[in-house]
Amino acid sequence: MIERKRLLSIGYYKKAPSFTGSDKNKCYKIEKFVEEGAEEPVFKATIWPGPYSFENTDDELKQSKTAPFNEDGLLELVDWMNSLEI
Repeated sequence: MIERKRLLSIGYYKKAPSFTGSDKNKCYKIEKFVEEGAEEPVFKATIWPGPYSFENTDDELKQSKTAPFNEDGLLELVDWMNSLEI
């Protein structure tokens, strides 16, 4: 199970390009993302089956979701990632 406490603070995402992790066969990447035409950033989570890295996994195997760039958005992404069967 992916836990919120493993995903670092929101301040980290303001400065770092992304955070990656895994839980059993689920690999994930969380990043600050600015959608085209938007002024405010959002969180974007991408999840894919392991064992390969993001770059070495076919895009067809990846699933992504965005959420507001705040604590509630990060919690929303944790719930979403945990709900997926990979």
